[in-house]
Amino acid sequence: MTNTAHTESESGALAGAWIEAWNAMDLDWLRAILTEGFVHDSPFGKLEGRDHYLDTVAPIASGHVHKLAIQNIVAEGAQAVVWFDNHTPQGVVPACDWITITEGQIASVQSFYDSTLIREVLTARDLRQLRGS
Repeated sequence: MTNTAHTESESGALAGAWIEAWNAMDLDWLRAILTEGFVHDSPFGKLEGRDHYLDTVAPIASGHVHKLAIQNIVAEGAQAVVWFDNHTPQGVVPACDWITITEGQIASVQSFYDSTLIREVLTARDLRQLRGS
């Protein structure tokens, strides 16, 4: 699924900006760059819809993510993968986000990481929200 309207450098730059927006908690930028039908898949489950995703994840991230440190970005066409370290109160969790871009916006992110340390810092309420229940 390649969108030829994007160069590798544009996709890579967008992937880096995605991580930096979370570091800055720049929800305005995130709302502008995510498609309305944005989908996020993670070890915690699937969240659909930009507003639902941000309303669910932003409060949790602001309380449990100290810093995201980019290690590498690989991009091709309308897709990019960003490898980063998620610094949590329980330690560092290596993570990888596979990002798909449609018409200059992020349409989906599939996140890969070991959720063991993250589960240790989340409350039962946080976990219910991430599972959509």
